[in-house]
Amino acid sequence: MTLTEFKNKVKQAEDLDWWKNKSTVFNLGYIGFEKEITGVTAIYQFVSQQLRGWNGLDGLPPELTNSISYFTNIQNGLISFLGQVSQPTNNLENQWNRQVQNQINAVSNLFPFLYNCPETDFILDVYSIYSQQSVTGAFHFITNRINNSSLVNNRDYFQGFVLGYEFDSRDKSDITSRRKKEQKSFSKLRSDFQDYLTESEAQLSEHLSNATEKYDEYVTTIDDFKSNKEDLFDKWFEKSKGDFHTFDADSKSKISNLEETYQEKLKLEEPAKYWEKRAENLRKQGWWALIGLLILVGGVSFTLQDLLWKVPEQIYESFFEGDKSAAIRWSIIYVTFISFVAFAVKAITKVMFSSFHLARDSEERYTLTYFYLSLLKDSKVDEKDKQLIIQSLFSRADTGLLKDDSAPTMPSDSITKIFK
Repeated sequence: MTLTEFKNKVKQAEDLDWWKNKSTVFNLGYIGFEKEITGVTAIYQFVSQQLRGWNGLDGLPPELTNSISYFTNIQNGLISFLGQVSQPTNNLENQWNRQVQNQINAVSNLFPFLYNCPETDFILDVYSIYSQQSVTGAFHFITNRINNSSLVNNRDYFQGFVLGYEFDSRDKSDITSRRKKEQKSFSKLRSDFQDYLTESEAQLSEHLSNATEKYDEYVTTIDDFKSNKEDLFDKWFEKSKGDFHTFDADSKSKISNLEETYQEKLKLEEPAKYWEKRAENLRKQGWWALIGLLILVGGVSFTLQDLLWKVPEQIYESFFEGDKSAAIRWSIIYVTFISFVAFAVKAITKVMFSSFHLARDSEERYTLTYFYLSLLKDSKVDEKDKQLIIQSLFSRADTGLLKDDSAPTMPSDSITKIFK
């Protein structure tokens, strides 16, 4: 498990302060190392650092492989302990002691070294030059586990023991003293650096915790904002959908009405043109009849005046004499002529007034046709009203030329079927 994964898991702990403030001591007194580390994440970082260092070394003697086992057991215990992140504080201590602290305290069984301590370099140097027994003798001297039998009977073991003694006694000369001081200085630097790492780890954990809280708040705010906008969008969409449906229905209705009006216009356009043209022709016919009437009346008046002026005098004298046959004949001629003239005047007058009357009727039908179309466009016309209008448009007109010239209406059902 990487350090980042370990940190992310720790951030989910119920009691995060306990995980940040938990401390333990690594006491490796045989190599002069004793360090208290605070924070579970810092402990895991220290152990992981040691394992990476040991895994980077090749050709280790058996005495140093125990160090890898020691830190591996601690790392596995820490990983197993991560399963307690949701546990209350009173259970954490027991689990810590059982899963982690016991592995840390197993120093007396494995005698681990640090991969970056001088003792490790010394043992590796001995292992590269001398035999395995010499390495064992040097390791036993450093860890204070002297085997008297091997020391007396085994030359290589004794040689390693002496090398360990010389390494431990290096401060008896100026050079070794200086090395010791340098080692002490480096140890202090390592200790200070470890303290800095621990403090940085605590600060980082706190920062990650705060960042997690702020992130959760931000996510909550984003979710609320998203929910609010979704509600607004849903309301707007529903309103727009209703408006669109209304607009679509109105548009379809208007289009349907316009199509119906256009169809009615196509049906009534030719009759309207016919009535317009017929009104014009009838009006011309009426004016021609009026002109003819005026000419006839003028001609008759002139003829009568001429006849009366040029009548022979014996016709007037015959009224007062015994023989009145001539006066009677001329009177019959005048009466007959005037009767024919009166009949002609009456006939022409009927034709004239009939033409003007029919022209006016055609104009009204023409106007009524377009008025009916405008009604269809702007409003809805009932079927009964439509039948009345159609009857008015296509009914017969009274010409006035014949006596009792009635104007029967056309069958409305037949006309309606034709228009449909």
